[in-house]
Amino acid sequence: MSSQQNKQKDVVNKQMIFALNPKQDSNLIDPIKINKSNSYDPSYVKSEPLQKTISQVSNSNIGPFQDKDQSKHTNEVKNQKKQNKIKYIATRSIAGLKAYTKAQKDNQDSLFYKLEINKQVDKNLFLLADGHGEQGTKVSQYAIKSLSDCIYDMIESMSTQPKFIEQLNSNIITSFQKIESNLVNLSNIDITDSGTTMNLVITFENYLISANIGDTRTFYFQRSDKPDQLGPATLRIKQLSNQHTPEKEIESQRILESGGKIEQDTQGFQKTGPLKVKSKKQDIKDATITRSFGDALAKQVGIISLPDIHTFQIQQEGFLILATGSILDMIDIIDICRILTPITPPNSQAAIDNAAGQIIEEARKKAKLQPDIQDDYSLILVYIDMDLA
Repeated sequence: MSSQQNKQKDVVNKQMIFALNPKQDSNLIDPIKINKSNSYDPSYVKSEPLQKTISQVSNSNIGPFQDKDQSKHTNEVKNQKKQNKIKYIATRSIAGLKAYTKAQKDNQDSLFYKLEINKQVDKNLFLLADGHGEQGTKVSQYAIKSLSDCIYDMIESMSTQPKFIEQLNSNIITSFQKIESNLVNLSNIDITDSGTTMNLVITFENYLISANIGDTRTFYFQRSDKPDQLGPATLRIKQLSNQHTPEKEIESQRILESGGKIEQDTQGFQKTGPLKVKSKKQDIKDATITRSFGDALAKQVGIISLPDIHTFQIQQEGFLILATGSILDMIDIIDICRILTPITPPNSQAAIDNAAGQIIEEARKKAKLQPDIQDDYSLILVYIDMDLA
């Protein structure tokens, strides 16, 4: 995909995020029954049972008049804290096809999630890593395991005090730095030209904390029954990650100041393909991202492992999605919204499974039309309900 196409896609995504900026909805939503069947990834996940939803009051049950006791009770309910609860979750990870030959390659992505940490329904962890290079699989698995161990201990004592959230963000940065240091000094993995991106999401009470490095992306599709300026809307989109690629000015500036250079590959007399980070002294393989774990050679010219962190307060139930950049390079966020809208809210595990499969399949179909594409495709798709704590 060309630099110009990437910029155009960024513009479209920004416009949608602006147009569909989440606002608090006051509509009461009828309770949705839980389908107890859940599909988990046995390779990475130890799941704990999901809890039953609480009852909610529908609009039809509210009379035109309320006495003082009823009014007092209503105000008490409004003042109660909300907390998230994971209702359905689906994971998909499929190997890409080798460039030109289209034979299936090894899958270098790694997924992990843990629900109800410390037996608290609102505390959940999600991780998605996209490995690259000859040792990409080992790097992504190492980073997932190390980061999950670091974050798990933090989550056990969470609260929503503002100072605590600030401390949590600081601890996440420290964890990323620790993993980078351990990869260099303690692991036996050759990270000269190998590395991984990383997306992390922590949920607690009605908060989402998202941290990422690289081009793997996180979005929250918040349910809304209010009409939007673009027409009737059921989902409002919030982006919870930044793309760390040479197209971004802040990223390219750091590379150039560190002695690197940014340019496209050359075929014949023409420039082709995405912008890449290159060294003036030696070749760096396929460095199309500007932040990652590993990639020791690229670290010499400004590649870093510092995450961007987003804090988001959930107002309504909706879909959380962590997806590799390969998916959103092939299909737009609008395409994902089109797939999710008909199942809002989902009434079964099968609905979430089918949606996750459809997202992956649409991305792979478009990739097959481009002979030089060989990425893997992975996502975590979650439906989050909101309960009174």
